[in-house]
Amino acid sequence: MVSWQTRLVNGLLRVTVKRRLARETMNPARVEETRARLARLAARNTLPENVTITAVDANGVAGEWVDAPGLQVPGKTLLYLHGGAYTVGDPTLYRMFTWRLAAAACCRVLAIDYRLAPEHPYPAAVEDAVASYRWLLENGHDGSDLALAGDSAGGNLVLVLLQRLRAEGLPLPASAVCYSPWTDLTGSGASVTLNARRDPMLPGHRLREAAHLYAPDADLTDPLLSPLFANYRNLPPLAIHVGSTEVLLDDALRVADRARSAGVEVDLTVWPSQPHVFPVLARFIPEGRQAIGQSGRFLLAHWLCAADLRDSVSPRSRSIA
Repeated sequence: MVSWQTRLVNGLLRVTVKRRLARETMNPARVEETRARLARLAARNTLPENVTITAVDANGVAGEWVDAPGLQVPGKTLLYLHGGAYTVGDPTLYRMFTWRLAAAACCRVLAIDYRLAPEHPYPAAVEDAVASYRWLLENGHDGSDLALAGDSAGGNLVLVLLQRLRAEGLPLPASAVCYSPWTDLTGSGASVTLNARRDPMLPGHRLREAAHLYAPDADLTDPLLSPLFANYRNLPPLAIHVGSTEVLLDDALRVADRARSAGVEVDLTVWPSQPHVFPVLARFIPEGRQAIGQSGRFLLAHWLCAADLRDSVSPRSRSIA
């Protein structure tokens, strides 16, 4: 059953966010206006007193460590890549979400402020994600102690980053989590049309505009832009969360099928009637809190599996401060 909180939030999103997005063409001026509006929203967030935010420079990429109260397993780190169609958003906007994710997974979260389009089009965001992951490796983390997570465009970036790490022969993380991932920048999924009215937040006809702001002169079928078309062979386990009425539903379903066909373990959850990236709204929506708890258990379980595998290969114990 869908919670009353979700029904209320969906109604509010329809008359505010979706209505505005539907009537506004995606262009640089609109992007600037949206960034300013989101900055004002982020400034109103009040974190719990025992949540710690620490600025960091990760190989030239600005970011922040998010440390939450409670148990923290030493050395376990989640690299978080925020959403926003590759044009808006930053770690400050996500703090009310990332601290909950850190608490659920008993880890530190590194949320990076990757460069945004249209000022910095593809592949700037990808290069920043690779640089920050390399920074974690260079500062004493094993791949088995790392995990990735991201929402919407950040979910796209998670899947692209995995491809780049594999291609460059770098240690892969233990697992990855994607929330409402935008995996097909061509917009070919049937749900873009079928869920056009049902999606409470995103107007499907704006997806192409956002894609061209991010990669104006590129082939959108390139797997490093649309990871739907990627080869998932030898990638780590994936968890995917998506709402049943999203225009991006098929972006998630088709990636799950493609990854499973390549032998990847996939934990796919389709949540009835949830809005786009609903875990970010966890303070309002109980299903968001449930998804975060499920994500924490997934991440911890695969860190444990990775540690068991590592120790079976090399029994020498290791610890990371």
